[in-house]
Amino acid sequence: MVKVAIGAGHGYNTSGKRSPAGEREWSFNNKVVTAAIKYLYEYLNVSVIRLDDPTGDTDVPLTTRTNNANNANADILVSYHHNANTGTWGSWTGTETYHYPGSSSGNTLAKAIHPSIVGAMGLRDRGIKEANFHMVRESRMPAILIEGGFMDSTIDIKKMRDNTVMDRTGKALADAIASYFGLQKKTSGEAYVEIVTDSLWTYNTANWEDKAVIVNRGEVFTVIKDKFPVGGGYMYQIKSGLYITANPTYVRYYTK
Repeated sequence: MVKVAIGAGHGYNTSGKRSPAGEREWSFNNKVVTAAIKYLYEYLNVSVIRLDDPTGDTDVPLTTRTNNANNANADILVSYHHNANTGTWGSWTGTETYHYPGSSSGNTLAKAIHPSIVGAMGLRDRGIKEANFHMVRESRMPAILIEGGFMDSTIDIKKMRDNTVMDRTGKALADAIASYFGLQKKTSGEAYVEIVTDSLWTYNTANWEDKAVIVNRGEVFTVIKDKFPVGGGYMYQIKSGLYITANPTYVRYYTK
């Protein structure tokens, strides 16, 4: 199972993270990240650790973000942002991707992802760069920080205000990650469960006492054995061989 740690930079109310028109950076970041997660789950054997607050209400501290990625043993980390220059409108433009200075694995990841973001945004390619940012420095896995465009650019803001472009960029990010890991698309007609609570136990066997590992909100698993009764409740068996509750309070069951 490939584990992708991904987060929209900042929070909705983070001071200073605004376009000259008052638009919030997190809102743009969130559109791309939400789309990327949606499209990632079209692939087999992938789970997502979302590092920011999906509501935007809290600007999750950087240390908390990297600790969560490290503790989850994520395979890669992607921190998604949009840039600013002077804070007033100008004609600067472009997409750039950062990794930690001297990190060969970060550079490899950046090379695998960056061209797809540039293509989806349709902006100037500002290249792959190095920076001592917390998100790429304190993560134990290959890590990149993407700046999709400039919020204070009269050129870039048109792209960022276009929800089709934001969705397309999220898809490009997901597809590039899938290509990086060699992931395969899911086939139609399969059944899935999505975790809809903050965290949830899985089980080694069809026994509520035989706990295995904890899974987190947003993770999706392929069901290989439909709902069956276990000790007053119901379980599914998932593709890893583990078992999980079928209680709709905690999981969402769907097919496609």
